[in-house]
Amino acid sequence: ARNGGTENAFTSFDYTAYFQKWSSDRLELSLELESDRMQNLLLDPQEFDLERDVVKEERRTSTEDDPASAVIENLRAAAFKVHPYHNPIIGWMSHLNSLTVEDLREYYRRFYHPANAVIVIVGDIDPQVWLPKIKDYFEKIPAGIPRQRKAIVEPPQLGERRVLVHKPAQLPFVAIGYHVPNLQHPDSYPLELLLNIIAAGKSSRLYKKLVYEEQIALYVFGSYREVSASSELFKLYGGLQPGHTVQEFEEVLYAELERLKTGLVSEEELQKAKNQQAAAFVFGQDSIFYQAMKIGRLEAMGVDHHYLDEFIPNLRKVTREDIQRVAKTYFTKKNRTAAILVPEKGISLQGADTRQGTAPRH
Repeated sequence: ARNGGTENAFTSFDYTAYFQKWSSDRLELSLELESDRMQNLLLDPQEFDLERDVVKEERRTSTEDDPASAVIENLRAAAFKVHPYHNPIIGWMSHLNSLTVEDLREYYRRFYHPANAVIVIVGDIDPQVWLPKIKDYFEKIPAGIPRQRKAIVEPPQLGERRVLVHKPAQLPFVAIGYHVPNLQHPDSYPLELLLNIIAAGKSSRLYKKLVYEEQIALYVFGSYREVSASSELFKLYGGLQPGHTVQEFEEVLYAELERLKTGLVSEEELQKAKNQQAAAFVFGQDSIFYQAMKIGRLEAMGVDHHYLDEFIPNLRKVTREDIQRVAKTYFTKKNRTAAILVPEKGISLQGADTRQGTAPRH
């Protein structure tokens, strides 16, 4: 802060990232900080106990006291039986309760070394000047053993899975997930566009049908985390209007998915989706932080960062037939997991007589 910078960190299912943002004439402080963090971390038992309590409280606030987030967590746990994606990023409360400072030391020894790290610098720099300095700071650290990612494959789902989550709430919330491939599969491009067509914004098919026309839902949206180390879930969410049932919601949603299988999307819909995705991608390059994050997470997943150069050209190649094909391939009942919030305090799945609903934070 004294040097006019900011620093923070974040975690995902596949990696942990530390970052700093400041003027380029302070860049060497980043190299000093990160090389020190990689080899000299102090893990004080008292500090560990305090920080563990902070993380436990974060879990209570973000998941256990947030009904919709609890539903999404249970959706993932039901959809993934074998793969580590079964576990939430923050961990289950039982994990946190049993965690010791020695567990952290062992984790630190296993993963925090140059052979398991990606360094990304974006901004006003001269590589000829900074590459030698990076070597000076990091080559002296023992490289460690390169970690080979185990190819843990989730077995094919043999039938629909349904989870009911009972929580104090006023209205039902529904989360639907389908197993789909990640960005290393060519189907990731049509899946990205399909999500835009069916569940991105108020002009999407599901929003128009469920919120505007049928007035069954208060909100509808979707997500697809294509940048991952393994196959992921294509997820669709919705919060119900008072007086409507989960069955009504699901019938309309599945009917809209069937429409994608039986007919081609219009050229206008597809072009609009391509334009919106391309614009979002280009505007994302406006921030040096997001440039660094995109490069770093791709390299951490073992994907060459030149994927970014090919993203828009590959997106433009997607046809209406590709959209129909991936819908037929992945949106099957056997491949589906549904998690449903059952409001407590006498409010049943057959509808609610209250007046408000809240979309989960993402």
